[in-house]
Amino acid sequence: MSDQNPAQLPEHLTSQEGYQALVFGASGITGYPTLQNLLTYPTPTTFARIIGLTNRPLSRDISQLPEDGRIELYSGLDLLQREASLSQLRAIPGIENTTHVYFSAYAGHGSSYEELRATNEHLLVNAVGAVEICCPELRYFTLQTGGKAYGVEFYGKVPYSPPLKESTPRIPAPYAQNIFYYPQRDIMERASAGKPWTFCEIRPDAIVGFVPQNNAMNIAQALGLFLSLWKDAGESNEVPFPGDKDAYTALHTDTTQDILARFHIHASMHPEVTAEGTFNVTDGAATTWEREWPQICAYFGLTGVGPAEKTFNAQAWMDSHRSDWSAFVAKHALREGALEGTSWKFMQDVMAIPFRRDYDNSRSREVGFAEERPHYMGYIRTFDQMRKARIIP
Repeated sequence: MSDQNPAQLPEHLTSQEGYQALVFGASGITGYPTLQNLLTYPTPTTFARIIGLTNRPLSRDISQLPEDGRIELYSGLDLLQREASLSQLRAIPGIENTTHVYFSAYAGHGSSYEELRATNEHLLVNAVGAVEICCPELRYFTLQTGGKAYGVEFYGKVPYSPPLKESTPRIPAPYAQNIFYYPQRDIMERASAGKPWTFCEIRPDAIVGFVPQNNAMNIAQALGLFLSLWKDAGESNEVPFPGDKDAYTALHTDTTQDILARFHIHASMHPEVTAEGTFNVTDGAATTWEREWPQICAYFGLTGVGPAEKTFNAQAWMDSHRSDWSAFVAKHALREGALEGTSWKFMQDVMAIPFRRDYDNSRSREVGFAEERPHYMGYIRTFDQMRKARIIP
């Protein structure tokens, strides 16, 4: 199960020199930067050991993780199999010293809302149950949810009043049955009641970031590939925004993955003010695609322009150029599979949202987290990482 397969703990970690972190979903868009930030945040000595758990194997050469012996990767963890996942966790040497758990595992597949809800409930129940058995030193557990909690996908059918605040009540039935974040929150409240550990719920907006392996629902990866292929095709230096005027000017917020990761850690270090709380996390104040689109396109030497008279569909454009994908990858010696593993529909759907979906982030500021950056910079940082990984030229 382990890429390192240590027979025993390294000598320098047999005593508790610092906290021990356990990251579920370590190859994902939140878990991956959490692994890295735990090395230095809030200090370089806060965590003595960082254990990353994944379902799919994540090799060191693909991961691009820092060469630091504190990070250990364990793959093959199937949280849908209760006994198997418990056995796998028990088999990790020194797992009992874990003090902080960061949970961002997520199953996005399912033929129905009911299946999606059941699957994600099982993931969390099995993770919490295994941790409680294996980790008696547990102090804090972070649960990541998101904008579905505000009923964004049911806009026009449920009460909706942006900027979206954590105090917003759960959306009403029957739509509430489709939000698996609600039962996940309930699971955490029941599990932590009367225990020596606590938790918080963290809600990012659309997460902008890099993952070492494909993540279909990754808007930055999709945009990077789309704009790279557009540049290579040479049809025009101008790139029309893939949405209408309402989508172009509607307020929204993004959440860069490293800011999100650091909030997970910040919250876990301050249980006196974050325990059982819910926190929106964004890069800063609300923005619009009108502000960000030209700066994102400029990274590729392109000119981002506003919506065309006939709304441009980037998903349809990518599909129409599918025959060019192989030549594009070969021409630039890129990693194979990224184009095929990207959801163009997800990119198109997110960018074409014609209504406000901006978050209020004042609560995260109230608990001492002040980090922010211009929204477009999250994309620029991601594109840099994609280039390093040979995903884009």
